[in-house]
Amino acid sequence: MVALLAYLLFNRLAPQTVWKNDDVGALTNSSTPYVYFSQLDGIGVSSKSEEIPAVVAIMIDNHPDARAQQSGMDRANIVYEVPVEGGISRFFAVFDKSQTVEKVGPVRSARPYFVDWLREYGDALYMHSGGSPDALEKIKSDGLFDANEFWWGSYYSRDNNFDAPHNLFTSSANWQKIFVDYGNKHLSVGWVGWKFNTTSADFSGTDISAIKIKYNAYYIVEWKYDPVAKNFVRFLNGEQYKTVDGSAVTANTVAVQTVTQKILDEVGRLELGTIGNGEARVLRGGKMTSGSWKKDNASGRTLFLDENGQEIEFMPGKIWVQIVPRATEIEITKV
Repeated sequence: MVALLAYLLFNRLAPQTVWKNDDVGALTNSSTPYVYFSQLDGIGVSSKSEEIPAVVAIMIDNHPDARAQQSGMDRANIVYEVPVEGGISRFFAVFDKSQTVEKVGPVRSARPYFVDWLREYGDALYMHSGGSPDALEKIKSDGLFDANEFWWGSYYSRDNNFDAPHNLFTSSANWQKIFVDYGNKHLSVGWVGWKFNTTSADFSGTDISAIKIKYNAYYIVEWKYDPVAKNFVRFLNGEQYKTVDGSAVTANTVAVQTVTQKILDEVGRLELGTIGNGEARVLRGGKMTSGSWKKDNASGRTLFLDENGQEIEFMPGKIWVQIVPRATEIEITKV
């Protein structure tokens, strides 16, 4: 027993040569030995205090009129792409508070189901511009660290080169100022991230070259695998998707989470099944593992499990979670 404990302790604390992530999501083998790893994205960090970072989550507009000015999704650690009313999606972009990002947006309104993902990251800062009545009530009742632009306008700015409402932006300088001004009321709360394979890019599963998610006839998302950069490249309606400055949007891990969906009102607002379980696919390292997801309660972590019920390890680096209603057609291209 003593020998076993010594072995486990050595393997937990011994420095490892791991993957590191550059600004565009490509992975290269790092010569730097790491002992500590961020729970946000699995990348090696220099100290234990950085393992559980303070988190900022921002609602980003994905209306067709907003796409020409979208900024920041290529820099986010994690992005959730989620259906909203009108047959389009909205981005829920998650950043480490300490990142430097000059421009993020356009910032748009909250929906209640985003709150359930926000709560997986401790007392995270939530940045948005207004929201549905249900979302605003949930934000208030849950006592979130909330920076609604309606009341916190000084931490946002309008870009007059674009038309409202698709011209509201924020930045890391703004969210870091929020932490300086109000962070003492929202001390960092421990949270548990996903598991990462920190020593190898080899994963089990089906070899694939692409996945295509047909939300509707006018909105088709595709991720194509780049074996050189060891990441997936995002396409929208057949064209490579880029931010306003021409940056490609890539992901080292793509998790496809199938959920229930219900239309709530004449506006078309949705209720999505964020708590419970359902089908899932996880793509990383050019392979796809099919299985399931589960989330036991509003603040619990959404886990992605293989067919044996074991948690699927993610590739360290950038992560996209595609939230997909059950009836959505998904096309897999195998190698």
